[in-house]
Amino acid sequence: MSYHAEQYHYQDVDEGGASYWQHQQEQEQMQNVEVPNVTTSIQEYSRTAAALSELNQRYKGVIFQVSTREGMAAAIKARAELRGYRVELEKVRVEIKAPALKRAQEIDSEARRITAAIVALEDPIDDQIKADERRKKAEEAAELKAIADRIAAEDAARKAAEEAVLQAQRAEIARQQAELAEKQRIQAEIEEKARKAIEEEQRIAREKIAAEQRAIQIAREEEERKIRVERDRIDAEAKSRRDAEEARLLAERREQQRILDEQAAKLRAERAAEDKRIRDEEEKLAAERRAVEEIARKKRLEEEERQRAIRAAENKKLDGRAMLASFVEQFGNISEFLPVVTAIKNYMKASKQ
Repeated sequence: MSYHAEQYHYQDVDEGGASYWQHQQEQEQMQNVEVPNVTTSIQEYSRTAAALSELNQRYKGVIFQVSTREGMAAAIKARAELRGYRVELEKVRVEIKAPALKRAQEIDSEARRITAAIVALEDPIDDQIKADERRKKAEEAAELKAIADRIAAEDAARKAAEEAVLQAQRAEIARQQAELAEKQRIQAEIEEKARKAIEEEQRIAREKIAAEQRAIQIAREEEERKIRVERDRIDAEAKSRRDAEEARLLAERREQQRILDEQAAKLRAERAAEDKRIRDEEEKLAAERRAVEEIARKKRLEEEERQRAIRAAENKKLDGRAMLASFVEQFGNISEFLPVVTAIKNYMKASKQ
């Protein structure tokens, strides 16, 4: 584990309550720890490569309980730690590549290999977090659908019960009407028999038959009146029960809708809070990444400027030597310039040693 990667690690510890001095002491202890031998040809990567074994033991194949607050926090912390290693590895690669261009291919290849190993650990954790977010959304939709289905089922059951009551009432009215019709039929038969019986006794029994007919008519009218009264009473009771049942069901639906609205509002508030927390974490990581990239860019520009200055100085020396060599070649045979040519040759000889 590199010194800069340790800074990422201990930032998480400080947030959990470690003091500043504990942080400093732990960093000094980590700097004194010997790096174990690892299989990497880039010495600058040794700490990160050595930490990879520990990271494999801690995170490879780990299933975080992201459905709980503690499990989600542990998963986010693990992802942040792995990202820290990955960002640190990229920073080291940029720092050592400029002064070691001949080793650039080997450095890049080794960085990609270790980065791929870290990403292989990071991606399953990220997939778990995203899978749990999808699960929560699906559960929320399923819960809302279940509540709507239950309300629809209750409405259907209420309508079925009301229809059963109405059918029973209609059946009772039909029975009473059939009973009245049967009485009327029987009465008609009696009247027919009486009519045939009194045809021969018409003059004697006319008044008696008329009285009996009047009595029967009165009884029939009274029976019909009772039936009408009873039918009106049944209809009034049915309407009263139906109105009371509708009022009760309406009140229940309103209460259920209020509970449903409160639950939906609570779910939306929790989801908004979780989304904000994730956005804040991502913004923090993005800021840290930009800071690291800015430091690397400044170092790269400084190194490029230094290399340009070195090359310019070397080019001036080469130009000067070329000019001196050209002077010796052109004027070496002229005796007047012999002291100058001799001095130039001595300088050229001394500069080669």
